[in-house]
Amino acid sequence: MMRPVQSREEYVGLRNKPANVDYTKQARLGNPEAKRKMLQFCYSCMPAEGGKLKGSKTPSNSVGMDIDFAKDMPKEELESAMKIMIGRVLQMKEDLNLLMLERSASKGLHIVFKRIGWLTQEENLEWAQKMLGVEFDKGAKDITRVFFTPTASDEDLLYLSDDLFVNEEAVVDEGRGKKEVEREIKPEVENNGCNNEEQISKEHSNSRTDGNSEDIEERTCSTTDDESLKTSLTYNGLQYKSIVNEFLRQFNNGQTPVEGNRNVMTFELAKALRSICNYDMEFLKQVIPRYDNFPEDEYERTLQSALDEPRRGVSYKLTKVLEALYARQNNEAPKVDYEAENELPPEMPRKLPYPLNFMCSKAPEMYRAAICEAVFAPLAVYVHGVKFRYWDGNVHEPTFMSVLCAPMSIGKGCVRLPINIILEDLLKRDESNRAREAEWKVKNPSAKQKKDPRPSDICIQVLIDNLTDAVFNQRVYDADKNGERFLYTSVDELDTLKNITSRGTASEVSILIRKAFDNSKHGQERVGADSVTGIAPLRFNFNASTTPRNLQKFFCHEMTTGTITRLSLSTIIKPADAKRPVFKEYDSEYIDEVRKITQKLSSLSGEIPCPNCNEFAEQLCDENEKLAALYGSDSYLTLSYRSTVIAWLKGMMLYVMNGEKWTKEIQDYMEWSLRYDLWVKMNIIGKMLDEAQNEEVNATSRRGPANMLMLLKDEFKIEDLIMVRKRLGKSVEITQVRNQLQQWRLRKLIDFDNYNCIIKKVKLKQK
Repeated sequence: MMRPVQSREEYVGLRNKPANVDYTKQARLGNPEAKRKMLQFCYSCMPAEGGKLKGSKTPSNSVGMDIDFAKDMPKEELESAMKIMIGRVLQMKEDLNLLMLERSASKGLHIVFKRIGWLTQEENLEWAQKMLGVEFDKGAKDITRVFFTPTASDEDLLYLSDDLFVNEEAVVDEGRGKKEVEREIKPEVENNGCNNEEQISKEHSNSRTDGNSEDIEERTCSTTDDESLKTSLTYNGLQYKSIVNEFLRQFNNGQTPVEGNRNVMTFELAKALRSICNYDMEFLKQVIPRYDNFPEDEYERTLQSALDEPRRGVSYKLTKVLEALYARQNNEAPKVDYEAENELPPEMPRKLPYPLNFMCSKAPEMYRAAICEAVFAPLAVYVHGVKFRYWDGNVHEPTFMSVLCAPMSIGKGCVRLPINIILEDLLKRDESNRAREAEWKVKNPSAKQKKDPRPSDICIQVLIDNLTDAVFNQRVYDADKNGERFLYTSVDELDTLKNITSRGTASEVSILIRKAFDNSKHGQERVGADSVTGIAPLRFNFNASTTPRNLQKFFCHEMTTGTITRLSLSTIIKPADAKRPVFKEYDSEYIDEVRKITQKLSSLSGEIPCPNCNEFAEQLCDENEKLAALYGSDSYLTLSYRSTVIAWLKGMMLYVMNGEKWTKEIQDYMEWSLRYDLWVKMNIIGKMLDEAQNEEVNATSRRGPANMLMLLKDEFKIEDLIMVRKRLGKSVEITQVRNQLQQWRLRKLIDFDNYNCIIKKVKLKQK
């Protein structure tokens, strides 16, 4: 059965019903049963007699079209291909008479457009496919086709026109003749479906027309005689000339290539643009100028070298260029530079959740953010045997490794007193256990043959900053066997953490950080009767302070190990007009309130759920992806994953401290803590992480030593060898290039008269 939807409000409300939101989420996780329960809409027909869908013969005034992408397409390629197709549809919305555009529940798009009355359903779909240059799903050509419909969120519902709710039978538009419609269908496109980025790029270039698109760049960079041809060629509404100019603006400081860099820039241009030029030499020659009297043969060899590179679809550089041009064309803001937009950290919410509102109340305002972020680590030490389940299904315990990173002499000691007050009860308990352990050691010296068993209920949680591996492992084992408890230490300088391991190295500290965040197994097995033996999950929280420079030095070799992402970073920003800081007294009322909180935390047990916290954390993950795309920053996205988990854990801690009541204040703090943590990380180690990730990519992309001579044609010039060396990441210093040529000639692999002439490979005689 079916019924008409009369308004935008009704349509959005149906899509956003909680059940449909849940089914959408489950369907995207691969649950086919959930997909079958999703809301269904039919856009191409009117109800049959009695409101039935089946058997309807009456077309409506709209047509629904299904576009599917390849099921085995990698996520990155899919998102890039999806983004290109969405941009294409939205740019053509007027010509298409677009009524609705949405992401499907799986890998595809749904499009609804106004029907051309005198064409059949299939002819309408063919008209749209030729306009868009993409094949429609042939299994979805019947007017009774229904679409499983996701939510009405901004990520799912990409475009909606109120004309969609004009529920009428198809009406022939008498003002347009059939020849006009046929003329719109006329451009011939080779339709092979949206199987990959390369195919989409090919379809884009196939659909180019001699349009009069506005040239976004005023100046020209062409030195050839076929300027008019280059100006007329367009790609999806953008002139190729504009694309070339924008590429040079972004990657050559807006300068026209000249002798000295024309080879390299021509190669880079060709490598980027080949995917939207059908990987065709003649097409590239029409699009890319011969800069600064570039010799014809060298120019063609350079283009061919770019075409011979392995194909990986639409390149990152081209994506950035197209995004900038589309944004400018649509009067949208281009991608934002993270550093320029985020000169100052996000401002902490004025209304803080309990108990942070009073925990930082004794400190001047400039220190409150640092104190609020620091207290989670010691508070969580009171929690034992408690689990929190993240929205992705993984179980976490309240692990917080907090580092206050700020300049020297700014007051990093502001966190010390609140931490000491929180730990007071634990320190008293540890003092008693240390006395019992010392007494046992006196009664059982190493020389004693038959020792008394060590008391199994000894558990010391607050550690000093000078330990051996054996002592640390003993503490880990004791803490687990006495109620799955946390260990904790606080150091005034990050470097001091080296002393909690026997090796005393930053790499050992990094291993502990990674193990602690994941609560991985830690310990040792020894044969000796006096040796400490025991393995248990590592539960370890700490607070440390340092300066930005020391943090960079300490973790300089750990950029790609995931260590930094597991830390919670904070800082102190001193306002220009700041007065001398004056702290209020941490009085008995403050101490009593802290004790109430620690006692409440000690009484918790088992798995504690909070759907609100999980739902908000998942929403933050979506926002992180958008921001990372906006900033064009892979580092921001990399850091955001675990930063969101850390912010979620803080939200869960605030939730249980507030009597398991979720409030807007908790949500606001959770979001601020995430953005604040990311701000500190990006400003201190963002560039280092960028460089390390680039090195990682370069390292993994190399598949062993390359035979450079094999990468060159039978006849080549020294510039060709320079370009090959550059692609392989080798030095292009001219003396080294000439030395290589000389070595090849000595081995009778090549022959040439001088370095500036044509170099020929020597064909070896077969025996």
